[in-house]
Amino acid sequence: MYCYFPTEKQAVPLESLVGGKAYNLALMQASHFNVPSWFVITATAFEATVGTALAGVPVEETPKVIDRLTLPEEVLQAILQTVEALELNNKLLAVRSSAIGEDGAEHSFAGQLESYLYVRYEELVSTIKAVWQSAFSQRALFYRNANGLGEKPIKVAVIVQEMVDAEVSGVAFGLDPVSGNREAVTVASVFGLGEGLVSGLLEADTFTVLGEAVHAEIAHKTQFMCFNTEKGQSTQLLPLPEAKQDEPSLNEAQLQAVAAKVKAISRHFGKPQDVEWAMANGTLYILQSRPVTTLGSLPDSSGVKVLWDNANIVESYAGVTTPLTFSFIQVVYTEVYKQFCEIMGVESSLIEENASVFQMLGLIQGRVYYNLLNWYKMLSLLPGYAINAAFMEQMMGVAEKLTIPPTVVVSQRNKYVRLATLVSKLVGNLFGLPKAIKQFYALLNETLTPYETTDLLLKKPDELVAGYFQLEAKLMKRWQAPLVNDFYAMIFYGVLKQLIGKWHIDDKGTLQNDLLTGEGDIISTEPIKRIRALANQICEDVVLHPLFLNQDEPTILSQLPQHPIIYTQLQAYIALFGNRCMGELKLETVTYKENPLMLITLLKSYVKQGVVSLEHHHVREQKIRQDAEGLVAVKLNNPLKKGVFQFVLGQTRMRVKNRENLRFERTRLFGTVRDIFLTLGKHFYAEGIIDHARDIFYLTKSEIFAYVDGTAVCVQLKPLIALRKAEFEQYACEETPPPADRFYTLGMVYHANAFKNTNTSSATLEGDSMKGIGCCPGVVRARIKIVKHPNQAQALEGCIMVAERTDPGWVPLFPISQGILVERGSILSHSAIVAREMGIPAIVGIPNLLALLVDGELVEMDGATGVLKLLEREGEITNAE
Repeated sequence: MYCYFPTEKQAVPLESLVGGKAYNLALMQASHFNVPSWFVITATAFEATVGTALAGVPVEETPKVIDRLTLPEEVLQAILQTVEALELNNKLLAVRSSAIGEDGAEHSFAGQLESYLYVRYEELVSTIKAVWQSAFSQRALFYRNANGLGEKPIKVAVIVQEMVDAEVSGVAFGLDPVSGNREAVTVASVFGLGEGLVSGLLEADTFTVLGEAVHAEIAHKTQFMCFNTEKGQSTQLLPLPEAKQDEPSLNEAQLQAVAAKVKAISRHFGKPQDVEWAMANGTLYILQSRPVTTLGSLPDSSGVKVLWDNANIVESYAGVTTPLTFSFIQVVYTEVYKQFCEIMGVESSLIEENASVFQMLGLIQGRVYYNLLNWYKMLSLLPGYAINAAFMEQMMGVAEKLTIPPTVVVSQRNKYVRLATLVSKLVGNLFGLPKAIKQFYALLNETLTPYETTDLLLKKPDELVAGYFQLEAKLMKRWQAPLVNDFYAMIFYGVLKQLIGKWHIDDKGTLQNDLLTGEGDIISTEPIKRIRALANQICEDVVLHPLFLNQDEPTILSQLPQHPIIYTQLQAYIALFGNRCMGELKLETVTYKENPLMLITLLKSYVKQGVVSLEHHHVREQKIRQDAEGLVAVKLNNPLKKGVFQFVLGQTRMRVKNRENLRFERTRLFGTVRDIFLTLGKHFYAEGIIDHARDIFYLTKSEIFAYVDGTAVCVQLKPLIALRKAEFEQYACEETPPPADRFYTLGMVYHANAFKNTNTSSATLEGDSMKGIGCCPGVVRARIKIVKHPNQAQALEGCIMVAERTDPGWVPLFPISQGILVERGSILSHSAIVAREMGIPAIVGIPNLLALLVDGELVEMDGATGVLKLLEREGEITNAE
């Protein structure tokens, strides 16, 4: 087929025959859009004419060769017969390219090949050849190479279309190409021919149509483009009458007609279109349509706007987190927040009606984030929010007020009745908390002990899956005690701080931290004490001391059974604290329990320091506490105020201590879940289902269970794992910048959003100082050591430890540091609580800390005020000295 033209009986041709532009015209013609009479000279005609003639011809010579070619008689006759059949031989024509691959969803080729307007019948053949020639221009070839199309053969079809002598013409997009709004239409228009707009020679009016609303930018237009009757195919610019120069080129009715047609065409093609149109004698013509090719980089601003933040979760899930962990914690966090709402008096029916609100987590390029839009929605469900939203937001620790009110299904109960329910629940939960915590510990031990004392490899996969669901039913859905305790820890800490300020007990704003120092019985400090005791015993042993100093970890571990006292203590430590390590809430983390060599590495670093007593930490923390209590006794003389203050202080101390201890129980639960999935991984590996046991972490929880119970929709797990491994390795690559800590997304989260912070301000020092949250008092002047992993402990002696974030796995590093500086974290974060307990000066939440400091610099930190001063940089003393 050398020519194609649309008829009622003619099927839409293959795109590979007529090219993208003509194919789109055929589809529009078949759907009765008003397209001027046209036909297409197919790629077959191009190959019949040009094909063999270009063999071995240099690219730069190709246009000349085409110019000399004569169309085969059968091709020429097909063209002429089609022109006559469509009665185009007495009309002016537009001749445009329709290269194969042109006007596709990925590559538009816009402006790369030539178009010719007002072509006469006798000029048609030479114009067709000119279009073919333009496919081999330097401009077109560069475009092909830049888009990876250089190896594909060039095939060019040519559209011949009746010329529309337009009064007004232009282009329109089935979206807003700037904001990405998929509900809008953007129209650009000029008087006369649209060629002046496309070429950039004319100023155009621009309209953004969103429903009935129109935003118009009317240009000052001095010229318009029309056909030059004296010079054949050329066009000319003529002066625009002064009366029209500041008038819109489209009236309201015309604009809405164009917008409606563009939306209809976009719906027809199933994606937003870039449409060229023209109006003549009151009729709207569609000249061509192509997909908008920038959709992949343009988020939909008409979609939901979500704020993502990792500030309060990065301590637990730093860096890249595997699919299995995310699929597990996604369910856990959903259940936890539902339970929290129940505790706060939200009706069960309301929780179910707003089920989507409780999807609190997202996984953005392998990293865990809070969905703050859903956080605000959840907050709006709480009794009392409708009465005093500001107070509720302050109570819940909201840092940034949401500008757009969240939409949820609201309660039909009286708001004051709901508030009364909340108050009664708060009082009841407070006084019932000690008993609830005791019962929680009993339930936890009863549920977890059978798993912790059993070789899970003896259980079959279906038994392991059943065991997981038993854990979920018994524990994950009964986590109320830790939630209530954490809530009251936050509330009482805030009240304590307010009382200190309101009653003028201390004007420095740090007394509340000093009063929480040295509480005792915090389980997070127990690993430090045991590791230190083990290290001291090793240092005093004439055989073990040189062994730890001079041998590698495998050798040390192999010889330890010969020293039963130390070996037994080491085994006891692993049994109790084997899951307490860096990244302990990530299921993929290799723990001390799985790899004891990591614990030997930690012990080696302690042994290298020699015998060290922790007594100086105890003395220091007690002095901080006693000084703080002495200040309260002096400043607070009113018995009533003193009674209130002591009650709030007692509750704060208890809740903060319980918060840390209950987090250890969470570590136990996650350790048991980790063991279940690791064992499933070993079963899968043994059966040849996966290549390595730890590959299990690249599957989701539901995928693993579905494979076991027969509900899987994909059973080819090895290719699936390989795909995810490659993707997550790319996320973790140093060359791949991670998403910002806080950012917005529009519309579909994973489509076209850049995950970048909208705040473009760079990290700067305020003089020679920076400010964070003081957690434990004490002024320390020392050099810093930037630590990215706890295994770097051996280099910390005499230094201030600097870290981006910490979790319980970092605790053994605290006592060998002069002070602690952490970029991320809050006053109730794990590092803050442990540092206070041990009396180690600490500052958390220092913005851009790692970007502003260089390893080895001399600094002075004040753990009370949160001020960090830079004393020396690159060997030079700063003004802060």
